[in-house]
This record gives sequence, structure tokens and C-alpha cells, in this order.
Amino acid sequence: EILEHSSVGVFVTHCGWNSILEGISYGVPMICRPFFGDQKLNSRMVESVWQIGLPIEGGSFTESGTMNALDIFFNEEKGKVLRQNVKGLKEKALEAVKSDKGSSTENFKVLVELVK
Repeated sequence: EILEHSSVGVFVTHCGWNSILEGISYGVPMICRPFFGDQKLNSRMVESVWQIGLPIEGGSFTESGTMNALDIFFNEEKGKVLRQNVKGLKEKALEAVKSDKGSSTENFKVLVELVK
């Protein structure tokens, strides 16, 4: 419920997979601070592949690193692009699950047939 609130402009996340899916499903760009394991790979996907988030400068929480990321999100063209990218990814995710013909539903049907 928090991420869907209109006052949320960015999501600071450890980049656990569920957190990323929530951020995408609500169309909220991310500031990434992974700690271990798959979080680091997930962070790279968010930052470099999907381009819907930024890393914390220096890899650890500092006032200046956090403020720099926020400044980019809210005052620079790159932030506008990141916000547009996550909105587009949100739409693709919704399309995949919203109907019987969505790719998520179709893939699930294939899995069920394989397991039978």
C-alpha cells in the first residue's frame, strides 16, 4: 500500500526480488543498496539493463550519496528517463498478467501441461 501512494517518488531498496517486483508493479523507480547474494545481480538489472534505478554512490548509505541520487531522480533528465522506463515496465508487467492471453498466464498454462 505504501508504494502505491501518490507521494512516493522513489523506492530505496536492498534489491530483493520481491521488492523489485513491487517497485515495478507500482511504477516506482529505485535507489539500490544491495547487501549480499542475488541482491547485487538484481541491482545490476535494475540499474543497467532495465534502467529503472540508480545505485547509492559509494555503495553505502551516506547523506551525500542519497541526496545525489534523489537530485538525479527529481532534477535531472536522467531521472525523468528512469521514471518513464519504470512506467513502461509497469505497463508490460500488467499486460502479462491481466488477461487469459497475457504472457504470464500463457506460460503458466504451458507449465501446467508439462506437469500433467
